[in-house]
Amino acid sequence: MRLDRPIGYILLFYPICFSIFAFSDLNLKIVSLLIIFLIGSIVMRSAGCIINDLLDRDIDNKVRRTQNRPLVSNSLSIKNSIILLIILLSIGLIVLTQLNLPSIILALVIVPLVFLYPLAKRYFFLPQFVLAFTYNWGCFIGWSSLESPSSFTEISILFLSLVLWTIIYDTVYATQDEDDDRKLSLKSSALLFGKYKLVILNFLIILMYSLLMLFGKNLGFNFLFFIFLTLQLILNLMDLNYIWKNDSLRSGFYFNRNNYYGIFLLLSIIIGSQFNV
Repeated sequence: MRLDRPIGYILLFYPICFSIFAFSDLNLKIVSLLIIFLIGSIVMRSAGCIINDLLDRDIDNKVRRTQNRPLVSNSLSIKNSIILLIILLSIGLIVLTQLNLPSIILALVIVPLVFLYPLAKRYFFLPQFVLAFTYNWGCFIGWSSLESPSSFTEISILFLSLVLWTIIYDTVYATQDEDDDRKLSLKSSALLFGKYKLVILNFLIILMYSLLMLFGKNLGFNFLFFIFLTLQLILNLMDLNYIWKNDSLRSGFYFNRNNYYGIFLLLSIIIGSQFNV
């Protein structure tokens, strides 16, 4: 379930928070929604980890970073992991029934990708896109749980920017496994981008923040949102080019830093949308 590494479900929870705080004021209904979504994020990320480990048993034992996973090391049986998966999916279904019908439909639409993502690196040249699409779908669910308070175009801009965000941080993360992935003929954006990795990631970061600024402009956010966003853009570019520098040994550090980028972006949205300046 990877509960010892909470950044996984936190990064799943952020997109929901972004859309909820961008389109609503904080009140008791919103607090209850956030609690429901937090439980759902923990449960579904945990279920996703189990699905991933079940489908990747034949790969994980050949990759240095994953050789100590429970199913590979035989510290957990397949039977028990499937039982746990069923329990988690049942909890997820209970959580889902607490939402309105459009949100339930949107959540069910994305479920197949949760099961298909572990297979993407075997057959699809850009598996990080499948992860990004799945991981950030929550911003649509959060938006629909508020009865879709704005146009589909606006929430789509937020979604696209977050898809880029995930591709960026997961490409960096994937550089840890480049040698093993190459030997096993697996696909990843780290391998696809190759020697142009830094150039492409810099471009994607700039595009991501440009989309976020367009999102804020369309919703009439105050000037503080754009100031904070510009500072985050500068910090992210510095992290990428002067700390990570395409060094696989620093990939985990950069990946974990994205928790702070998520916090700062959430605060920027709250300040930009909630306060009249």
